[in-house]
Amino acid sequence: MARLSYEDSCRSLQSQQIIDPGDIPPLPQRPPRHDDEVLGVSFFRTMLADSTLEHLTLPRTLFGRSEIRATSFQDTDLSESTANWNDFIDVDFSTADLSRSDFRACILQSVRFRGAKLADVDFRHCGFTACDFSGADLTDAKITRKAGASLQLSSEQQRVIDWQADDGEEPEGG
Repeated sequence: MARLSYEDSCRSLQSQQIIDPGDIPPLPQRPPRHDDEVLGVSFFRTMLADSTLEHLTLPRTLFGRSEIRATSFQDTDLSESTANWNDFIDVDFSTADLSRSDFRACILQSVRFRGAKLADVDFRHCGFTACDFSGADLTDAKITRKAGASLQLSSEQQRVIDWQADDGEEPEGG
């Protein structure tokens, strides 16, 4: 199944009452920051649960201080998104494109990244519990050695990760 365009993806979110009706949010030209005045699609201090957001095109989405639970983003383009300080619980990102996204300071519990594009994703300050990375592209993903020790990763995945000695600075917006 082909991904919907950005505009059609936003209309799908509107029809599901996930974002406000009316004008389509602008597509940001760069990854969003928590203090941007104009945002594209964003989930801030909210609960998103029991939703199906599959085959959408939503790059540069902002997730901040939210709980995302029992939601599927299968095959959705969320590249260059910012997702700091969130709880992702029982979320399916299988075959999604999360490349160049910032996922720092998240709780990731029972999250499926099967076959996902995770190149250049920053996972520092994250806690992982029962996550599935099978077949995911982790090229240059930032993960600390400590956090990575609990993950079941292939030898190829381990070889291409940008292993970090420590978590570095916390992301802004905390």
